[in-house]
Amino acid sequence: MTEFQTDYTDYEYHRPWEHETSFNDVLAEQLRRAPYIIASIFVHFLIGLIVAGIMVLTASNEAPPPQFVAAAAEPPPVVEEEEEIEEEVIEEIIEEPVIQETDLEEVVEQETLEETGDPDMNADAAFDSDAWNNDVGLGGGAGGKYGGRGGRGGKKGGSAQEKAVLDALKWLKDHQSPGGFWDADQFMYNDVYDDKPPSTGEGNPVNDVGLTGLALLAFLGNNHTMSQGKYKAVVKDGITWLQDVQQDSGLFGDEAGNSTLYNQSIATMAIGEAYYFSNRSPRLKRPTTKAVNVIVKARNPYGAWRYDLEPNGDSDSSITGWMVFALKTAEDAKINIDKAAYDGAETWFDSMQDKNTGRVGYAWGEGGGGPGSLPSRPPQYIDKFPAEKSESLTAVALLSLIFMTDQDKVKKWSDHPNYEMLKKAADLIASKPPLWDEDGSIDMYYWYYGTFAMNQWGGKHWKDWKKAIEAALIPNQRREDKEDNFFGSWDPAGPWGEEGGRVYSTAICALMLEVYYRYAQVLGAR
Repeated sequence: MTEFQTDYTDYEYHRPWEHETSFNDVLAEQLRRAPYIIASIFVHFLIGLIVAGIMVLTASNEAPPPQFVAAAAEPPPVVEEEEEIEEEVIEEIIEEPVIQETDLEEVVEQETLEETGDPDMNADAAFDSDAWNNDVGLGGGAGGKYGGRGGRGGKKGGSAQEKAVLDALKWLKDHQSPGGFWDADQFMYNDVYDDKPPSTGEGNPVNDVGLTGLALLAFLGNNHTMSQGKYKAVVKDGITWLQDVQQDSGLFGDEAGNSTLYNQSIATMAIGEAYYFSNRSPRLKRPTTKAVNVIVKARNPYGAWRYDLEPNGDSDSSITGWMVFALKTAEDAKINIDKAAYDGAETWFDSMQDKNTGRVGYAWGEGGGGPGSLPSRPPQYIDKFPAEKSESLTAVALLSLIFMTDQDKVKKWSDHPNYEMLKKAADLIASKPPLWDEDGSIDMYYWYYGTFAMNQWGGKHWKDWKKAIEAALIPNQRREDKEDNFFGSWDPAGPWGEEGGRVYSTAICALMLEVYYRYAQVLGAR
């Protein structure tokens, strides 16, 4: 063997092709190892079960949190309540810029859907101004030398007159029905003191609409609006009720015979003032405009008004006076009024005035008496409350003519084209001052118009009347017991007390004592 000859003996086990493992050998080897593999698998399986069990147990212990979170997620109701509150707050915030859009007043005069103003009737811009002295004078400067409404800053703030007004308003507030109206014959069901005798003095229920309007005027006259004043909720409820009972035609409530247009005129005045003090809210413009349309349609062509919704040619001085004031109230609130209505009323009063005495009569025809006739009376009260003790229609006419005066042309009463007739009327009224006397002198309807007419006329007439009306009303207000069901009211005395009842007498007496600030002086104080 040479040096390079290979020794194959050492490579015997390095021949793979000679030592390749067969399938049977592998199978045999796996079978040999199988017990160990199975044992390993079993051990791993057990470990897996243990781990899974631990996870399951851990998961079961942690299950409550999802349940807690789900329960905590139930606050949807709470969130909804908060969202409702947010919406209310947003409405309040939105009102502010709307209130300030007073430079769009001209738009209000147009009968379109593009209405401006305070949509939620929460503005009282009129009370913040001392600059206005409109035809009727419903605003901040109302009251001439006595300051603003409610006696603010005036000589009458805190006086006996103002205390009487506040007590009357408290009585009216206590006797407002839950629905927002004043019930002529069932107001006593709202008495506050169950242990005291119930209040009395029922009126005729057909007058509920008019009485509600009259009570609202008393609150509005004392600086309580739908958003301002101690009794703002009372006013808001009352105005809402009037809106609810207004028909599509504009008529408030149902037809009630002779009371229909009385109710309509007074309710129109109330909603008209509320509309004015809401900064002419669109929510009140429609009902005010619709109410005015009823009045306009009821007027006789080229004439005045009487009882019927459809003009029939008849007119009377009493209804006409209320209509003039309803239209003037709406006009102050920028509702367009045809001046022909005032021309017709002025012509009517002129036709009813006795040129010798200055007295204005009731109506033509049977029961009317013609020019210079005495006021009407319910048949049962003709003797108890003699008509010759009253000048109610003369006062109605004088006050209406004063407010229909063109202030651009007339600067003082002596310049009025009909001054002599106005003066005769004023003199006649002054000759029959208020007197609370059982001899038949009580006539609250007359005193109401007479008080405002004399206040406008001024001079000695007003000074004398002022003393008389205060002497008649203040001592006769029910003030026996501050905690009874009568305190602050007036008994429904006089020829119309039975029709209006205690609500009527209390509201109209409060209005008389608000004369110091309710209306501005048309031509200034004399």
